[in-house]
Parts: sequence; C-alpha cells; structure tokens
Amino acid sequence: MGKRAAAVEETRRRIVEATVSLHGEQGVAATTWDQIAERAGVGVGTVYRHFPSLDELVPACGQLAWPRLAVPEPGDARRLLDGTAGADRIGRLVGEVYGIYERGAVIVEAMARDRDVHPALAEGDDLVRCSIDALTNEALEPLRPSAEQRRTARALVDVGTWRAFERSGLSPARAREVARTLIGAALSA
Repeated sequence: MGKRAAAVEETRRRIVEATVSLHGEQGVAATTWDQIAERAGVGVGTVYRHFPSLDELVPACGQLAWPRLAVPEPGDARRLLDGTAGADRIGRLVGEVYGIYERGAVIVEAMARDRDVHPALAEGDDLVRCSIDALTNEALEPLRPSAEQRRTARALVDVGTWRAFERSGLSPARAREVARTLIGAALSA
C-alpha cells in the first residue's frame, strides 16, 4: 500500500509541476489537459482522475508555486524594512520585490494575465500586488514622496519593468542597482 500511495503522489507531483510550467509559458486559459498529460508523461485520463477541473488543479498549482515566490504578507512590510534608512530602504524594497520576480516572474505574470480564469488566480494576483504596494509605501514613507514620485517608484518595481531589464540583458544584480538608482533619482526630482 505504501508503494502505491507513493506512486500516486509522484504522478500527482509530475502533473502539478507540468501544469505550473505550462501556465507560466502560455497561460492558464491556453493550457489543455492534453498538453499537461504530455508534459507530465501520463495519459490524459490520469490527469482528469487527479484533477477533474481547474477548481482542483489551480489550487494544487498554487500550493507548489506560492512557496517558490515567497511573497511577504503585506503586514510584514514594516518589519522587513525595519532598521533601514534612505537609500538602504530603497535597496531593500528593490531587493524584496525583484527577488519575487527572480524566483517566479512567470507565475506572477500568469496570475495577472489569467486572473479572470479562476478566483484563486485573482486572489494570488491581488496578494502579490498588495504586498508590493505595502513594501513600496513603507519604504517611501519616511521620505515623504509626492503622489507622482510614489507612482514612479511603484512602476520601477513592477514586473513589467523587471522583465524589460531582463530582456535588455541586465544581470539581476545590475537590474536591482539600476532600479534603486532610478527610484532615488525620481525621489530627488
């Protein structure tokens, strides 16, 4: 019985990993059960037996993907920025947010792109956005930025900006440095 249970769990894990990968590559709405089965190396009937609908599959993917992202709770923003001042606060903000993207930008992008496909995706997208907003607001608060400066800083820690830096060939460390510098410049303007 133990071997059978382990084999079932292994199959389930392969299906979920294949699904997370496909969702990141092409989106949740565009991914079919046939593609999942092929990627996982199982029959499509096996996928349906484990996950008859998105209502079972999406939460299972979230259980795998969410720990990878390690998105801080919005209420943790103050603690994460405690003991930092000035440019160090901006560096910590960029490091925290870009770290999320480095661990799973495709997951963040898939949740945003397909948030209307399943409530769990909208929930995840909202939590990521709230966390980044909280980190941004907390990092900037002592600097007393204008509304425009706050919006500019938030845009510079957006996944689209991070992705543009990545596409331009910047290393993760250089992208962080550039974002930190640009936020600093926006706050001094």
